[in-house]
Amino acid sequence: MIWLGLAIAIFLGALYKSPPTIFLKPPLNVLAIVLIVFLAIAWNISPILPGQEPGRFYGLIFHFYGASLLTAMFGPAIALTILFPVAFLGIYAVQGNYLEASQQYLMVSVVPTFFAYFVIELIQRFIPKHLFVLILGNGYVAAFTSTILSGVFLLIVQQLFGGLARHTDMEGWILGLIIIAFMEGSLSGMLLAIFLIFRPNWVSTYNEEAYMSH
Repeated sequence: MIWLGLAIAIFLGALYKSPPTIFLKPPLNVLAIVLIVFLAIAWNISPILPGQEPGRFYGLIFHFYGASLLTAMFGPAIALTILFPVAFLGIYAVQGNYLEASQQYLMVSVVPTFFAYFVIELIQRFIPKHLFVLILGNGYVAAFTSTILSGVFLLIVQQLFGGLARHTDMEGWILGLIIIAFMEGSLSGMLLAIFLIFRPNWVSTYNEEAYMSH
């Protein structure tokens, strides 16, 4: 129950930071539902890293989890709010295991969102604002880096609590993590670029005056 309680507490905190009324207004009134369904499906089309058991919370069993992209588009609070129903629709509805859904939310949503937000904040603070930097930095670099950092964090969790670390093919695991991070970064960067070009109003973190004046 502690996993479920922690997941619900984080979700409620994120919901408090992003009031429910924001999801009743465009574009989130429709976009949030589309994103939840899309990511719930994406989470179930999942390669695994060598030595990982499918369905275990410390296994990187996702291909595109979208946490970094949602953080780049809406900020961490809205990202974590959207990702909570993703976890319970994509994991609980399929596996019927609330514990697994809670762990997935914490490890596959909260951890990458935290790292993505940290990287994005560093980019915005130390690198001049430019549209190219926004796409490359907030889209690709943040997603790639957050995936790598999340993978390392989850491996540490596995070593401490999983009991299978000594049987893990580390060379294959690292190679698999890099491949997954590359795909996550590429998809996030590509989608963020498409949204900024065709639907900039979907990216609430985008400030046209700040980025287009450089």
